[in-house]
Amino acid sequence: MQLLSRSVKLLFCAGVALLPLFVNSGARAALPATDANARSLAAAETAFAHESESKGMRTAFLNALSEDSIVFQPDPQNGRKVWQAKKDSGGRLRWQPVLAVVAASGDFGYTTGPWIFKKSAEDKEAACGQFVSIWRQEKGTWKLLFDLGTDDPAPSPVTPALQFVDNHAPNESTATARKTLFQQDRAYAAAPAAKFSAVAADAIRLYRPDKLPVIGKAAAEAALQAATAPITFGEPKGEIAPSGDLGFAWGEYSAPEKSGYYLRIWRKNEAGQWQLALDLLHPR
Repeated sequence: MQLLSRSVKLLFCAGVALLPLFVNSGARAALPATDANARSLAAAETAFAHESESKGMRTAFLNALSEDSIVFQPDPQNGRKVWQAKKDSGGRLRWQPVLAVVAASGDFGYTTGPWIFKKSAEDKEAACGQFVSIWRQEKGTWKLLFDLGTDDPAPSPVTPALQFVDNHAPNESTATARKTLFQQDRAYAAAPAAKFSAVAADAIRLYRPDKLPVIGKAAAEAALQAATAPITFGEPKGEIAPSGDLGFAWGEYSAPEKSGYYLRIWRKNEAGQWQLALDLLHPR
């Protein structure tokens, strides 16, 4: 999807109804108070999506993006500069979060979910896939820091419920956490299929180009084992939450006849162990 470089969020494909953007008020009231930060992030993502529909994509993205944000066109570029140069095309971009996760510090997190894009409201054809957005709070406001995603071959057959996760893990300095996260990411990148079982979270999400999302450790491990093409991963970059319990690593990858970018999100469990929460490949 070249218009948005396959990375900007959209929703399910043509003919598929948009999922409820929030759980009903009764369900929200039943959630524990410790989910408040994740619910705040989900609300910011949803408001962003609503603004895209009501005021246009350009306005919504410029209002949401951090000054040092990264989007992919298809290579990484400063998000604000990209959207300042765009004109609203009349295309319709719809998306929603199905998962919002926030670090123990309450000011750093990520969202993911389905997207759909139509060139016009009347267009019967649509592109669809999954987005992953990383956010941080700036002066008390959630700002979009990093935006990447994949294309799906078809809508997901499963309707996911919106999930909120406020992470709970021992605090660690950002410098120490960054060092250990990148060490683990490099070790995983050297042999993903072999290392996967030891580092993957139970609810891991595996996003691969032109494939439906694979969710859950057993299914994701089977998908990795079935992949035969060798992949080489470049040196990781990324950012860590101030609490040292949530971070992401991204960089370039190469495989036979293709190349692109990877994104891996790592989250500490309550024992302080880094676990792989999301693994994504985004081709050029």
